[in-house]
Amino acid sequence: MSLRPLAFKLACVVLAGAGSLSGCGSDVPDTVKIVVAQPLSGPSSERGKDMLNGALLAARELNAAGYKVDGKAVTLEIVGVDDKDDKNVAVQVANDVLKLKPIAVIGDLSTEATEATIPVYRDGHVLQLTSSSASNLTTLGQGNLFRLVANDSIQAKAMQGYAIDSLHAKTVAMLTEDSLFGRPMQADLSTGFAMRKATLLLDERIAPSATDFSAVIARMKASPPDVLVTVLREKQLLPLLTQMNAAQLSQVKIVASSPAKTAAVARAIGDLQQAYLTSSLVSADELPGGRAFLSKFRAAYKSEPVWAAHYAYDAVYVLADVLGKARSVDPEALRAALRSQDANAPVSGSMRFADSGELRYSAITIYQRQADGWQSLMRSDKW
Repeated sequence: MSLRPLAFKLACVVLAGAGSLSGCGSDVPDTVKIVVAQPLSGPSSERGKDMLNGALLAARELNAAGYKVDGKAVTLEIVGVDDKDDKNVAVQVANDVLKLKPIAVIGDLSTEATEATIPVYRDGHVLQLTSSSASNLTTLGQGNLFRLVANDSIQAKAMQGYAIDSLHAKTVAMLTEDSLFGRPMQADLSTGFAMRKATLLLDERIAPSATDFSAVIARMKASPPDVLVTVLREKQLLPLLTQMNAAQLSQVKIVASSPAKTAAVARAIGDLQQAYLTSSLVSADELPGGRAFLSKFRAAYKSEPVWAAHYAYDAVYVLADVLGKARSVDPEALRAALRSQDANAPVSGSMRFADSGELRYSAITIYQRQADGWQSLMRSDKW
């Protein structure tokens, strides 16, 4: 398969905090590649392009700063490739990416594509940084995959904790996507609600293609739960919410997972009285360097970021930082630096990873639907 990469040659830097380095000249080439593997076409392309734009913005800044690795000028080449949000395409693309010999890939977007590519990048000795939150991914990565956000096990604890402690739910209905994305969270949620003595009136796995929710809505009409918990993506949340409004289930409170955090879902909630979501993706404006990032992003692209551009932006800075600290493109040296150093991440502040590849410090944010979209209520790592 031809990659037809979107290639951009930009200067690599090492942040001033890295200090004086020496001896890496023979190990750090003149050009260092980072691949951004995301859906650049198809239904998820807006999110994929958002990630690519974030990475490119960071690299342009590093270029303008004119930093060097151990006194040596190094060119950073950002290569965007289209995985089409399809696991089979993603594997083909990943195998072609190995031929480019990048130090790292920022990808993939969906659980399915990420899980499929993990063995390719792991066995090909290319570091993988991902915003995908499915809990099993870092285990599969065997130390080669680094997660930029909180994982879904933490999110599941946040969902059941907020439903019971803040919304005082005694009875719960639960709809989860029957997929690699939904099944692990369904298991975690079921266990959590059982431990907290909440009654599950409904616990349904929903086929990813399903859009007719008449059966589960009839059951909720017959026995309304205090809270409906959903682990569904936008394409299913939109018809579900429309059908709940039509059935006049406005008294049922909703706690949804990260994919609900879109303007379309906020609008579709309609007359439903109380809707909340948990998200492992913290909005840029809630992070220490978020305002500065948003200003630069708007100036560069004449638009707002739509997904997680700030995480890709931070990832490039993190890789630039550890490259300087490791003074090497050797994968094991870079992995060791990611685990042992607090790497500079301008939006988040810093990033450091555990041996597992999970962030050492990660949190979940709770949002409430307001008239103008989703409003942050609280953020915590104490779930």
